[in-house]
Amino acid sequence: MVETKAGEATRRRRGAEELRERTAAYGERPCLATGARVWSFADLTQAQNAARNLLAEKGVQAGETVILRGDYTLDGIAWLLALAEWRCVVAPVAVNVPEELAVRLRVSGARWIVEATQAPPASVTAVAGASAPGSETGGALLAKLRESGDAGLILFSSGSTGEPKAMLHNLDHLMASYADRKSRRLVMLAFLLFDHIGGLNTLFNALASGALLAVPASRDAEAVAACLARHRVNLLPTSPTFLNLLLASGAAERHDLSALRIITYGTEQMPGGLLTRLRAAFPNARLLQTFGTSETGIVRTDSPDSESTWLRFDDPDVEHKIVEGELWLRSQTQALGYLNAPMDRFTPDGWFRTGDQVEQATEGRWRVLGRQTDVINVGGEKVWPAEVESVLLEMPEVEACLVKGEPNAITGQTVVAQVVPASGVPPTEQEALKRRLRQHCRSRLAAYKAPSKLTFVEQLAVTARFKTRR
Repeated sequence: MVETKAGEATRRRRGAEELRERTAAYGERPCLATGARVWSFADLTQAQNAARNLLAEKGVQAGETVILRGDYTLDGIAWLLALAEWRCVVAPVAVNVPEELAVRLRVSGARWIVEATQAPPASVTAVAGASAPGSETGGALLAKLRESGDAGLILFSSGSTGEPKAMLHNLDHLMASYADRKSRRLVMLAFLLFDHIGGLNTLFNALASGALLAVPASRDAEAVAACLARHRVNLLPTSPTFLNLLLASGAAERHDLSALRIITYGTEQMPGGLLTRLRAAFPNARLLQTFGTSETGIVRTDSPDSESTWLRFDDPDVEHKIVEGELWLRSQTQALGYLNAPMDRFTPDGWFRTGDQVEQATEGRWRVLGRQTDVINVGGEKVWPAEVESVLLEMPEVEACLVKGEPNAITGQTVVAQVVPASGVPPTEQEALKRRLRQHCRSRLAAYKAPSKLTFVEQLAVTARFKTRR
């Protein structure tokens, strides 16, 4: 997608400054709910002004990279907005692990750290011995961004398979993409993390539309359900893994969640069996699969109904195509590149190879089969874990499950499953349950897709971003 120079200039004018104008105009409308305290948009404007004054006092310059340690607090949000308006390159960090912070400092070349994790005022500290980013490519990307005069955003991958990738975004462009949001009296839940593209999508949506953002005390099922009920939340953005935890914990039944109207889910594949359970548990809420990557931003989608995992893009700022089954995207909010990793997933003509394998249908609809790295190859036949997980979740005795591949001397790989039995299944009946699960899978799946090994576990490993760890 090619944007004219005039269009680029318009986006610069409509980025951080326009978002500030919109939030200031909402005045005393409720903005943020943390515990029993509700803050207004006027409170946010005041906190943003205080942050700007401290940036000037400390001598922070436009274009400098700043680590922002914060979360969904009034101060954390105000500092994010102030740094964007100040034309800094901001790297939000929601984790409190010294080793991870050290990596982020080194990779980003940050000159300042803002600590906005506690009660205000925040602290602004210069980084002793700050150096340029570790790669020549990263330095060139930052220099190009600074030359444009725009604010920047650095997001980090989870780093589950090595050093986390650092993605550099034009923050003004990203903020400008929310300029068409209409004013809505809505309550949204802040679930996805403050330094995650999905979390920022929720935040910018709420700010641009004048919605109230409710923040749970923690991200365990009971605390989230209590927050949903207390603030009569209408929109819950989350992951399939957490939605399963919400059902399995019983928290959804212990609290009044009748105000929920939309539940969006993404970050991983939704098993059809889980979607059926969710539809029964939340009959008055629309269930909508979203799609996005840290590299391209969150894309607005449309699906036929709440029981469908088929979707299509409904976003004028995004192009897509499917190449040999892989989804490719090109968006207005696309990252400029990686500061510390090869750019081989970006094509010379601007496409990003997502690594998601998809299946096409009519009317431009498609659905995600899974990550290409997750596919199980059984004697040359492909098996997608979500398909097998969906069949297992059809059984009421299964609370949760995880399917993956293991090496096999004959077929190359074989399908194995970890299963969390539903409460009420005594250990003495687990062997009989294994037999029923195997029989059910063989009746619903091709023989090579049925798990060759079933293991019962008390719980599945879950990442900090509430994705099941394969």
